[in-house]
Amino acid sequence: MKDRLKEITYRLDSNFFIMVIRHGLTMMIPFVLTGGIANALLNLPVQEYQNIIKDTFWVHLFNVLYVGTFGLFSMAMLIALSCSYSMERNMPVDKTILYVIVSIGAYGVQFYNADGGYHTEMLDVRGCFFAILTALVSCILMEKLQKIQLLSFQEQTNKMEGITTVAISAVIPAIIVILVFACSTQCLLKVFDVSSIYELLSGAMCRLFDYVDSEFLTGLLYTFLLHFMWIFGLHGSHILEPVATTSFLIGRSGDIFSKSFFDTFVVMGGCGTTVCVLIAILLFGRNAWMRKMAELSSFTVIFNLNEILTFGIPIILNPIMVIPFICTPVICYMIAFGATYIGLIPPVTHTVPWSTPIFLSGYIGTGSMSGSLLQLVMIAIGVAVYVPFLRVNEATQRKNAEEQIHNVIRIIQEKEDMNEGYDLLSKPDQTGQICRMLQLDLKNAIRNKELYLLLQPQVDDKGKCIGGEALLRWKHPFYGMIYPPLIVYLAKESNLLEELEKLIIDQTVSAIADINKKCGPDFKISMNLTAKSLLWDVEKYIDKAMKEKNVPASQLWLEITEQDVLTKSSTVIEKLNYLKSQGHIMMIDDFGMGHTSILYLQSSSFGVIKLDGSLVKNILDNTTDQQIVSSIVTLADKLGIQIIAEYVENEEQRDKLFELGCKFYQGYLYEKPVPLDEFINYMGNHSL
Repeated sequence: MKDRLKEITYRLDSNFFIMVIRHGLTMMIPFVLTGGIANALLNLPVQEYQNIIKDTFWVHLFNVLYVGTFGLFSMAMLIALSCSYSMERNMPVDKTILYVIVSIGAYGVQFYNADGGYHTEMLDVRGCFFAILTALVSCILMEKLQKIQLLSFQEQTNKMEGITTVAISAVIPAIIVILVFACSTQCLLKVFDVSSIYELLSGAMCRLFDYVDSEFLTGLLYTFLLHFMWIFGLHGSHILEPVATTSFLIGRSGDIFSKSFFDTFVVMGGCGTTVCVLIAILLFGRNAWMRKMAELSSFTVIFNLNEILTFGIPIILNPIMVIPFICTPVICYMIAFGATYIGLIPPVTHTVPWSTPIFLSGYIGTGSMSGSLLQLVMIAIGVAVYVPFLRVNEATQRKNAEEQIHNVIRIIQEKEDMNEGYDLLSKPDQTGQICRMLQLDLKNAIRNKELYLLLQPQVDDKGKCIGGEALLRWKHPFYGMIYPPLIVYLAKESNLLEELEKLIIDQTVSAIADINKKCGPDFKISMNLTAKSLLWDVEKYIDKAMKEKNVPASQLWLEITEQDVLTKSSTVIEKLNYLKSQGHIMMIDDFGMGHTSILYLQSSSFGVIKLDGSLVKNILDNTTDQQIVSSIVTLADKLGIQIIAEYVENEEQRDKLFELGCKFYQGYLYEKPVPLDEFINYMGNHSL
């Protein structure tokens, strides 16, 4: 069952329309929190606080913030989803703007009512269902219509400026889309004899509850429907707003269930009783990234604003979390209703704003501490319900994260194989989003020294460990181990390369000093540089680090890739020669990829070359690679250059390389990259 849920979740996470809705709603978080916090501060039911802010500028400001955000809630959602749709399709900015404009037009024609006026309630929270529907349908129609050559004026716009071409080619499709929504709206108004689309929805919702005679079942249906809608990304509380405002008012004789009862005992922390999710993550969560997100959302959940959690975990459109998200509030509803019915707590007789903090709402609503105690009991039960599902969800997220990061790595490796550059940060799709998130996380990881080095031994033909290579590693709290070339790429694009390399230099030199103390000086450690590294004062920093640790330059070898050697910048060459003059051995990494003329070795700047891994991997079966390696070895011997073969994974490869004249090896045949202590042990056992 768990595996089946994980598989369904993975497929849903990869579904285009689910990603559109989820990402669009996530973009709404700042908008929602601005209005929600303003409402909470405006209506905080503490008399002393209300006396302080009464008749002050703050009341006016909080009102402006709330009305200015929630009053345009549906319009903001329409724009966010339209942008999300075009971004997921990798559309350029001009097309994204166009889709937003068409969606606004398609939405605007639904405001017109049969009486000749405009129903502006479609702008606020009450129109969110139609906003989601309109955004998706209008974008789908636009995309399909623009593929029809007859409608796009392609021949007429061939020689026009780019943005003009986009605008004119969209004229007919845009007219058709807006016309479809206008005609559909007017047909619905005529058929159902209502004055507006909003009236049609609100009337249907209210009539649904007219068929339920029992107050208990009415409240149960309301609780279930509201949360069922939320699972699909629909703001159930907003869609059912007409039901709440007309059917569940405080003050009717004998009634237990009301909007304030619901806000007080059912949606503690927000829909889904998400205060239970927050506590469950903080107490039992194993995922460090999710715990950080829970800590970040703690303040907003106090005021029943759960968007960070519902979209961050995510709960929305998540088949694993759907069960506790619906069951927890249903259980809380039944417990609270039963406790009120048998007299364990007083009924909720006071209006409680939905943003009132937990426990305070229980006390104010019932006028008794028993209301707050009941909230505490239900929260404990809710935590118990959520915990097992959170565990399954964490495991599923790990699988999805691995798949996502593997996709990014695959793109990078394909570009590397074709010797092409790549620009992942500007991509508007999921790959770009992941890279941009990693870019932000890398800044903190470097400054908090979360990146570290592993050392992979290098061995001669007699089995003696002559040293090793320092390899960069970063274990991301959510995505796991990050591909080192991706780390370097992100550092370059974020202007963090200098900070990153200072960290690498410090750790490498410290490692050499520690090895010296335990194994003596008969070894070396190599570290990687890029051409861009040499554009800052890296040579001065290396000198400084070596002097501080009393490490000789001969023990720190410096690798630069063959592609970077091609730079031939005077600054790069000058610094390479300086580092060599200080006693460092310069190495060419990935030699044999075809970037550099072999004659470049005659410059005498380099004392070691490392064969490209592709040559070594195919050395047993590819005679051409064997001939290339043999030629490189012959030339290197004449020039007094040492050769190291990487990616040596079995004895057959090692023997073939030895036969071709290569006598130094690095790879899993000998040892994987290991922490410093294990490397020191390996050196001690292979010192001959």
